[in-house]
Amino acid sequence: MTRQLAAAWLLVLAHSPASAEQLWAEVEHPVRGQVVREPIGLVEVRGWAGSGLRGYHDVVLVIDRSGSTWNASGVDVDGDEKIGRNVIVEGAAGQRRRVVTDPDDTIAEAELVAARRLVERLDAETTRMGIVTFAGIERVPARIGTTVEGLLAAIEGLPDKPEKGGTYLYGAIIASMRLLKEAPIPPGQHRQRSIILLSDGLPNTPPPRASAEKAAVRAASYAAQASIAIYSFALGTEVAARPRVFAEMAEANGGELLFVERPGEIIDFVPHMSLTKLSHIEIENLTTRRAARAVRLFPDGTFDGYAPLAEGENLLRVTIHGEAGGSLIVEIPVAFEQIPADAPGARRRLQVLLEELRQRTLETRLAEEARSRRAQALKRSLEITVERADRDRADGDVP
Repeated sequence: MTRQLAAAWLLVLAHSPASAEQLWAEVEHPVRGQVVREPIGLVEVRGWAGSGLRGYHDVVLVIDRSGSTWNASGVDVDGDEKIGRNVIVEGAAGQRRRVVTDPDDTIAEAELVAARRLVERLDAETTRMGIVTFAGIERVPARIGTTVEGLLAAIEGLPDKPEKGGTYLYGAIIASMRLLKEAPIPPGQHRQRSIILLSDGLPNTPPPRASAEKAAVRAASYAAQASIAIYSFALGTEVAARPRVFAEMAEANGGELLFVERPGEIIDFVPHMSLTKLSHIEIENLTTRRAARAVRLFPDGTFDGYAPLAEGENLLRVTIHGEAGGSLIVEIPVAFEQIPADAPGARRRLQVLLEELRQRTLETRLAEEARSRRAQALKRSLEITVERADRDRADGDVP
């Protein structure tokens, strides 16, 4: 059964009329009037929400594999409590080359970790994904609709060495648009199309650089005309020092731009981005006036959490918060009957519930920290765009 058929459509009780946001939500579990029978007063609340037109998602993840991504990311990507750094070593015949003291802490490795985490956090029922890699040319390791297992295999199968050439942003964006346009859409279904771009370089292919930069901006504009949003993660101090091209791409597309001066931070930023322009979800039991625990919000708008229940009738409230300040509320009446501790399977069910709650509580704490740091980075990105773009204009560095 599809999500659309299985979902319980609920009454929208309130929203912010001052906001231009068009928020929507549906709760799949529990359904209205359901009698919850558990050994403990907890029920999993799960559903789907978003802003704009209600629909599914098609996403292309674009990964830069140029030589510069084999530099240090500034973060302990592999979690071994050592942060790899760039050093110069001398080889045969006095040749000098740059290496990273921990090869698992490169920008390239951070991109792969971020990609894996994003794939694992997306709901395959609501979101289809493809992958494009690029340097001097673009490649397509996975097309739209590849299974989760196939996506992870494609990521693992990427060559463990840089691709040749420079930074061909135009080709990467056009290839992504082609994947999105070629993906079949079932009749009567709406799908929001997005490109997530990870790159640490300014466009320089094909030369000259000025032409490559104009082409990248033009590609971003083409994507906008096709209603394809681009979420750009501009990695490293080089692009932060010269932000004009990425800023112009964001302006031409209307998407989102995040400068990540420590590139390794994308391992947290990318998996906790929002394709639906939602900031957070609140779940509470109005009857007991107690908030839900371990509430998770995923990039595609799917959410879940464990709401407390009291014996008898309960009224649960789910509040959806949009990034622009709007909100939407749905309420679900349910009843709770506690299963006796000695009932068949009750002890095992209790253990499963408590272990799941423990794991999700840890995950939500880490997610809240990542979202907070990402919000700060977005604010800093705006400052970089304004300050450095003004400096470029003052210096005459505008093609």
